[in-house]
Amino acid sequence: MKKKIKQPKKVKAEKVFIYWSFVPEWWSRMIVRITGRQLPDKSDAWSHMGIAFELSDGTIQAYEALFEKGFHGPEPLVDIKKKIKQKQGVMVVEQIVKSRLFANRIYIECKRWVGEKGYHKWQLASMWFFERIGRWIGWKIPKSPDRLVCSEAVARLIYPHFDLRDEIRKGFDDVNPNSGYRQFLKIQKI
Repeated sequence: MKKKIKQPKKVKAEKVFIYWSFVPEWWSRMIVRITGRQLPDKSDAWSHMGIAFELSDGTIQAYEALFEKGFHGPEPLVDIKKKIKQKQGVMVVEQIVKSRLFANRIYIECKRWVGEKGYHKWQLASMWFFERIGRWIGWKIPKSPDRLVCSEAVARLIYPHFDLRDEIRKGFDDVNPNSGYRQFLKIQKI
């Protein structure tokens, strides 16, 4: 009689979170100066976004697009929180998808992007130009689905469950951490 080999349990995503952060460095301040502080309480003062998953094994893994690494992960969310705290920064984490089926679909897509999607440095300059001048003259940010910035990655991954685009930033490439935060708050009110 053959003995059955016990298969390891497949880990699945159960919940999806997005997070916003700010660390007091010159580039973060520049992002906030250009894209943020448009809410009455000035709470939209973020310079970075990421996505995290609570998994069936109880861990919480995060993924993000970073300047020097491209789209990468997983990294324990607690480790990211520690890094931000060490730099005297702030962070907010919000749950967005409660359906396990959709959470796992987003998680699978997210894992597939690691090492496949690079960071788009020039998109940051394009986004700054768009926010300061481009949107008033009809100039658009060039599309780049294979090269991402942090907010674009999150916006692409969670669509259509949450749409972080707004009436001004109609493409995923246009979404910045602060416009995404304002849209998130707007969706939460509905």
